[in-house]
Amino acid sequence: MTRLWACLLLLGVGLLGTRSIQAVPFYGDSSFDTEFVPLEHQQPPPQGRQDVGSTPPVQTPSGLDQKPFNVDAITTDVNNPNPAIFFQQSFPFFGNEFFNSFGGFGFGAAQEPWWKGPNVCTEKEEDETVATETEGEETVDTFGQERDGVSSVVRSPLFGQFQFSVNSCAEKPNKHVCTKIVNQNGKKKTLTLTRQCCYGYGRPRNADFTTPCEKIDIKDVEATASEMGAKQFLESARSSGELADMLGAGNGKKVTLFVPNDAAFVEYRGQQQQENNVEDAKAEASNPAKSVYKLHAVLGEVQLEDVPNEQLLQTELPDQKIRINSYQLPVALGLEPFRYAANCVPIEKHDKLSEQALVHTLGGVLKPLTKNVMDLIRERADMSIMRTVLEKTNLSAMLEGDKPVTIFVPTDAAFDKLEPHLRRALKEGRGCASNILKNHMLDLTFCSLATVPGAKTTAYNLLGEALLLNRTQGNVNQTGPATISINNVAKIVDADIMGTNGVLHVIDTILPTESALPMTSLMAQKNLTIFQRLLEASGYDNQFDDLDNVTIFAPTDKALQNSEWARMLKEQPELLNHNLDLLEFLNYHVVKPMIKTCELSEKSLPTVAGASVRLNLYSTHALFSDVMNRATVNCARLVHFDDESCGSVLHQVDRPLSPPKNNMLKLLEANPNYSKFLELVRKANLTQLLSNDSRSLTLLVPKNDVFEELIDSGESAKPMDAAALVKTHVVEDVVCCAGIIPTNWPFVRSIESISGQHLRITRDRRPKIENAGVTKCDVVATNGILHEINDIIVPRPQRNQQRPQLIPPGPGFQPQGDFDVFF
Repeated sequence: MTRLWACLLLLGVGLLGTRSIQAVPFYGDSSFDTEFVPLEHQQPPPQGRQDVGSTPPVQTPSGLDQKPFNVDAITTDVNNPNPAIFFQQSFPFFGNEFFNSFGGFGFGAAQEPWWKGPNVCTEKEEDETVATETEGEETVDTFGQERDGVSSVVRSPLFGQFQFSVNSCAEKPNKHVCTKIVNQNGKKKTLTLTRQCCYGYGRPRNADFTTPCEKIDIKDVEATASEMGAKQFLESARSSGELADMLGAGNGKKVTLFVPNDAAFVEYRGQQQQENNVEDAKAEASNPAKSVYKLHAVLGEVQLEDVPNEQLLQTELPDQKIRINSYQLPVALGLEPFRYAANCVPIEKHDKLSEQALVHTLGGVLKPLTKNVMDLIRERADMSIMRTVLEKTNLSAMLEGDKPVTIFVPTDAAFDKLEPHLRRALKEGRGCASNILKNHMLDLTFCSLATVPGAKTTAYNLLGEALLLNRTQGNVNQTGPATISINNVAKIVDADIMGTNGVLHVIDTILPTESALPMTSLMAQKNLTIFQRLLEASGYDNQFDDLDNVTIFAPTDKALQNSEWARMLKEQPELLNHNLDLLEFLNYHVVKPMIKTCELSEKSLPTVAGASVRLNLYSTHALFSDVMNRATVNCARLVHFDDESCGSVLHQVDRPLSPPKNNMLKLLEANPNYSKFLELVRKANLTQLLSNDSRSLTLLVPKNDVFEELIDSGESAKPMDAAALVKTHVVEDVVCCAGIIPTNWPFVRSIESISGQHLRITRDRRPKIENAGVTKCDVVATNGILHEINDIIVPRPQRNQQRPQLIPPGPGFQPQGDFDVFF
């Protein structure tokens, strides 16, 4: 029985598709009723009762464009309007009431939801259209059924052809809406059934799903506003003769009022009188175009739970609209789950029904909006630099459009705080300027009330980067609004300046972002101070900032501190100004195009200086040797990487890069300590190999004293020819010391010499190749690298073989090979 019940649950999950929603079974008599009730409504009711208009309901997570407070449930109909009948026909031993015997997924009697109780009014809408090609596409379900894209018709190889429909239901405090879409034979039928408390009835917010609609006390609009702490606004409207027009002049139409509370209206009237704009309410009412009263009235009954975010409501004042915004708050704060704003003015109490209108109260007075956000910036004298940069980068067009926008605008004084490179880039409107501005912009309306003391609010800007806003906790002696900081860098000094297409907030500091910093500024931020100071001392720093789509390999301060350039920077900086040798050194660290580490591959890349750098990749995993996780450039290891800077990228390396001047052969000829190995190369006729610039080699060179020690030791063995010895010390690949890691059996690594010998590589105190330790690493040549070693490499002998030794010549000795001839 347990196994069979588990199978039924799996079948139910399959029918529901891929959308994962917790629900409990509930089966009603109507074929259109929803069969699943969300678990959220199975919880016990909160202690005490609350007024209908006091606290908003809980909302499940949803997008900004969806209506708030939606709790979705999915129901299915399979062959029969009642799924219980389908299961009973297949498994009759369960009995008629088996599936209805569960309350939630526990045992107990099923409970009636409120929308099946008394005082509920029902509206039904039906719409039929022709299904589009996409809606008619068929897909295969996970358990073998073919299903169309709307999940309305199912063809099952198991049960024959039958209809499968999905109902989407939304649960609200006083409303239950189910939409059923049926797509069959090329026709799409949409049925919408709305159940809500009848007029004069309501349910407490956050009530249990079984709590029925109860009669509420409906009063006159002025009495209702007075109970909500907002009587003075309506009294003023009535005394000025505007109240009747606000309420529709008795034409019976539904009206919604956004009423400022008494404190906000008194403050507004005081400001108006001080500015000598309005002496009293009658003077204000004499000019209907500027009437503050009609600006607060909207035709129709606007319940905030039905209003999507960013909705514009036409007021009774011509050409004036109210923008509604909703912001979800963390449940852990213990506050209302949502905050609402009208033109960024906080809506304090909402959805209170009166005899004449639905009433919402505001924490401020709405003002007519006639200018877009860009116009607001243009008229501010303290935003002249920002205005210029916006226009140079063409971002001003976005602030003049119809789509909602938020911008945090730094004042002119904020620009003076910037370091010179960033200030120059911004004022000239080049490259990085647009990224810096986008760091201050959001593609939505973000009002200050979205921030809550004790909670960190995150908003994503046009770069896709997070802005962390934090409202400080107000203290007892604080009189003004709490301070809002952004990324702990800037503070909002003037909030919620509303335009027709969004809002602007004035900040005291420009918000930095690494992806928009000029390269020199990014270097300073990453503590690459010596390289950055060399750029400035050379006078080419602006030239570097203007580079685009480049990769810069910048040496760390530790790598540069003992260099000749660092000494000159400290002792003779004047010699660095427009120094062409320094310019070549700096340019050799710049490669085109921009390459992140995930795009690196083993190849040579030309630098801005002209000469190329060689990129190599290595694995430091003993087991997974094919996983490349270490990169070098000219054998300098990348120690920090992928810092983006306005279309370019910065990698840090552990040594300065210098362009190689010589090939392998010339390196041997230039160093007298390598003369004996050079003679062997010549005797072996391998000079052409080491001088070929098209090769990429690793040359392992013993110094002269290694050969001398072997001869002095008197060890005897069969002579070895020069060609074999030299070829054992040449590898057809670039093996940097950074690519040699400690290894132990069985995870042994080796490299192959051009003689075909496999040479084991590992690392103890120093890199080690077979029996030889590397005493000097990574001498870069035009055709590879050279390692200086402290022994002649002798490959591991095969079984029953002895290690060959050098035989010093004696009296009557006849040479038998090139090696013996040389010594």
